[in-house]
Amino acid sequence: MNRAAGQAHRMRARGRSSMAVLLVSLATLLAGCAALVPTVPGSPPAAVAGDPAFELSGRLAIRQGDQAVSANLRWRYDGQAEEMVISAPLGAGSVEIERNAAGVTLRAAGRVERAASAEALMRGTLGFALPLDGLRYWVRGQTGPGGVAVRIVRDAAGRIESFHEAGWDVTIPVFSAAPLDALPRRIDVASSELQVRLVIDQWQVLPAVGRPGTGSTDGGVAGGAGKASP
Repeated sequence: MNRAAGQAHRMRARGRSSMAVLLVSLATLLAGCAALVPTVPGSPPAAVAGDPAFELSGRLAIRQGDQAVSANLRWRYDGQAEEMVISAPLGAGSVEIERNAAGVTLRAAGRVERAASAEALMRGTLGFALPLDGLRYWVRGQTGPGGVAVRIVRDAAGRIESFHEAGWDVTIPVFSAAPLDALPRRIDVASSELQVRLVIDQWQVLPAVGRPGTGSTDGGVAGGAGKASP
């Protein structure tokens, strides 16, 4: 095995190990994902236009091949930088990802890794990569900027129900029962390699820090803060 092949093999092995150690609930298969249903009462903000700052908390179910994990998620984006914390239940481990103009930093199990790309860094250290650039829009019931989304389907109320963008199938099967332009309650995204379910328990739209919104192909009106309703 040459040096490059050996290094690639070690990175894949480290990714598999990190996934097992840091997101410990490997026994929770996608059947367990069905248990991720709306449980938190309250009224969410309306769907938001553009690319404003936000903070959300919720639960993730991730499946890659024959491995599946569940985790808690806290995600904050201020218009210039973002921080995502993925933590296993019962304090079993966590991954912290910070992204700003200088690049991306990932902290996990006492290690600190840095790279220019969030997806490359996640793939190299965890063995999977979340589509953070698109997901930032999708969680707000929008397609991403640039008009690259195709097969856009809307429900009877006019809300985006599903679409395909940048190699990902995106489905929004659950909205709040609040206003027409309510934020999604659940997002399912799938690529040829990964299936992800995100249930959002709490949303907060924040003042942006020194950066105007970039706009998107499908937006709504400005929102506020609140908890998601069933």
